[in-house]
Formats: sequence, structure tokens, C-alpha cells
Amino acid sequence: MNYMGINRTVFNAIRNVLWDYGCYEDEIERFLTARWGFRRRQTEAISILEGIMTAHGKQELLRYVVELARVEQGIRELEPWVRDHVVHALLSFLLGIHINEHFMKPSGHGVDAFQWKLAGLFHDVGYPVQVARDMLKPFTDQINKIKQTLGVAAPDVFFRLIPVGIDQLTKGVGSLNLIQRQLDDWGIAVDANREYSDMLFSGRICHGIMSSLSILYVIDLMYQKYNQGREYQDTYEPLGINWNQSYFENDVVPACSAIFVHNLPKRCFTNAPLDKQRAPLAFLLRLSDCLQDWDRPSADNHRGIPNHSFQISITGGRLKFTVTDRERRNKIAAEIAATLVASDIELS
Repeated sequence: MNYMGINRTVFNAIRNVLWDYGCYEDEIERFLTARWGFRRRQTEAISILEGIMTAHGKQELLRYVVELARVEQGIRELEPWVRDHVVHALLSFLLGIHINEHFMKPSGHGVDAFQWKLAGLFHDVGYPVQVARDMLKPFTDQINKIKQTLGVAAPDVFFRLIPVGIDQLTKGVGSLNLIQRQLDDWGIAVDANREYSDMLFSGRICHGIMSSLSILYVIDLMYQKYNQGREYQDTYEPLGINWNQSYFENDVVPACSAIFVHNLPKRCFTNAPLDKQRAPLAFLLRLSDCLQDWDRPSADNHRGIPNHSFQISITGGRLKFTVTDRERRNKIAAEIAATLVASDIELS
């Protein structure tokens, strides 16, 4: 195994294509190799996210989406050891560039760079909504515990978070319907409306669903401002941004659809696992998100697993991912086996 660590391996593999994804080589190398504390890494990650989206004139399009990514930074004051999703988003994005360039594209199933920027960088912006719900649980757990101690028969108390309006776009368009059409086109056997309804009824928030709907909602607002008629023609206002409706349908909706399914439970893929041939963007996001598990502080591990405990190699059309921790390796292997068509992926 190469003990220089997966961060260095990924950087060496993608340094020559970073600009294609709006990244600056020296900035990415510093982020991947510097020995910063976690707070500094989060701050740097947000700064890099902003830079990636300002490259190639995209600053106006996703400036507000970056603001959503800032929210998680703030919630760490409320719950210091929530599982990180900001640094994780950037690391999984960079890992995904490597996988896209050296595993997906050679097989003819490469993912568009802009779609990957949107899906890879912002797939977890809805996580604070999940945290908000989780922070209420200890309160209701205590009430239910008191009830049990007293021996009183009564239904358990719990809170439901009900998002209002997040699934409705301007012009009376339902975002779940747009997502469903994309999932159908990819051959993904997921009922978007049912998953959303089940989430609301259960009271359990899926941050993937919330991220997807939030991003689609925000970008739709911007299209409403700059292309109210939703014209299928080039409209350059503000300067450098093309607000042609075709980009919304062909880039934004697919990215948000991939985000929608990236955190759904394994049962959703029992009959139709994600296939890179039919759904390359959804496949790439689920795979990158699953594999990126280093340098992620959590309640159980405040430092996170170091990056030198992971390694990746792509040769001969096969992806080999190495994890020294057996329990973590088995967890990743089980996730991949249950959700992806992955005969050409090996865990060791």
C-alpha cells in the first residue's frame, strides 16, 4: 500500500485537469496536504467553493448556493461534533474528479464538469435541516423516558419538521415532478414523491432530499429573475451567465436529481442499482460520497480517520479502493454492493 495518503494520490492524478473544473492547482494542493486544524480546513473549504464557482463566470449563478453551504459552519456552535459535510463535500468532489477522469470517461460514461461541480460540491447543503430535527430528539426522548418510568400508557412524543413550499418552483412547477422525469430517464426505480412524503410522515429528515430541493428552488428563483419567460435562447444577463432554459433542464435538474438519490436508503436500489452506463452522474456522486470517509470528525471520532488509511488506484478499467480499517472497509463494501452496479470496483 502507498502510505503517502489518498489526498496526495488524488492530487497527483488530477492536477493537470483541475482548471477544467474551476480549481486552482496550488490552492487545492495546499488544502489537501496542509496540517490545519479542522476549523481552518472548514474555512478554507468554503473559500475554495466560492473560487470554484467564480471561475469561468459562474459567480452569480451559484453565489447563493455557496451561502447555503456556509450554514453548516455555524451549526457547529450548537452541536460541535456533528458529522462534517463541508470539508467532506470538497474532498468527495476532488475524489470524483479523479474517478470521472480515469474511470468514467475512459469507459465512455464521463460526467460534465459543471454538473459535477453542482452535484459534488453541494450535495449536503441540506444537512443543517437534518441536524435541527436531530437536536430535538433528546428532548422528546427524555419525555418518553419519564412516561415509561411512571408506567403510563401513552403514545410517544416526537417532533416533525414540515418544509413548506420547498418543493414548489415558480411558474407552478413541482420540483419533484422534474426530478422524477430525470430518475425515470436514468432507469432509477425511485418514486420521488413517495420518498418525500414518507420523509415528512416519519419525521426523519433526509439531507439528500433537502439539499436537492433547496438547490433547485434557489436556482429556479434566479432563472425567474433573469429569464422569466423561460426562453430556450441565449440570454447573457448578468454578464457571463447564459440563462437559456435548456441549461436549467439539462444541467441543473440532473445534478439535483443525483443529489436527491445520493443518501436514500439501500432498499431504494434493490431492484435497480445505480449503473454508470445509464445514470453516470448519480453513480459518480453516490460512489464518491461513499468512498470519502477520511478526515471527517464525528461524535465517535473527533479527529476522523487519517487520509493515509485510505488509498485508490485505477488501472485497466478497474477501480481498487484500499481501507486499512476492516470495519470501515466492510461498511463501504456493503454500501457499494447494495446500491451500485460495481463489478469493476474492488475493496481491499
